[in-house]
Amino acid sequence: MLLKFICCDVFARVACALSASSPHVVDVDFVPMLEHNEPRKLNKILQDKIDAIKTSGRKYDAVVLGFGLCGNAVIGLSCPVPMVIPRAHDCCTVHMGSREKFLAAFEGLLSARWCSTGYYERCNMINRNYFGTEQLSTYKTSAEYMSYVEKYGEDNADYIWQSLHPPIETDEAVYIKIDGFEHSGAFENYGAEIAKTDKKLKIVDGDISMLRALLDGDWDEDRFLTVPPNKKIAGVYDLRYVMEAGE
Repeated sequence: MLLKFICCDVFARVACALSASSPHVVDVDFVPMLEHNEPRKLNKILQDKIDAIKTSGRKYDAVVLGFGLCGNAVIGLSCPVPMVIPRAHDCCTVHMGSREKFLAAFEGLLSARWCSTGYYERCNMINRNYFGTEQLSTYKTSAEYMSYVEKYGEDNADYIWQSLHPPIETDEAVYIKIDGFEHSGAFENYGAEIAKTDKKLKIVDGDISMLRALLDGDWDEDRFLTVPPNKKIAGVYDLRYVMEAGE
């Protein structure tokens, strides 16, 4: 197969390695991670990249997305060829390799702050996910939050959510470590930053198997949504299916 891989550059190290070892031909197109700060803008960037395949001269068999719902940035995306995306709320699940491993590590704290080599590198060597910048939290893809958006608008929905769900601070700071891809000093620098706080460093093992399956074409329904040509990604907002193909 010939695949177009549109991917957040938080996965740059792993994505390049897996694209090179894939049994398929993979054209990689990275999107800067910090575009997540504006989900509507990110949605347009992704749709523009998808639309560009029509004039690329390349006959792609599928477009695969290295994203999750990501603050609803993928909702409404449509493609002229099959489009495949992990069933994930955000890149944390993809870093962990499966929904089960994500829930085992983060259940009860689905919006916990965390870091990884890719996150550190793509935030200009600053762990903005923990120090100084609010991350895009999983709550923004929950059914409850989306009901507030529909009724009151996004700004009011944020206020309502924060009033009803005050931030939960824990005594742990999580680092997702992926063996074989720790080459930028991110882990050491993160540990040094955490040592200056009252947090304890918690290390969890990441897993590249979800990204590997995405690029190898192993698209089972449990882990991936395959969107037929010209259908759109729609949100389900649960912890299993996450999204579905809509009209």
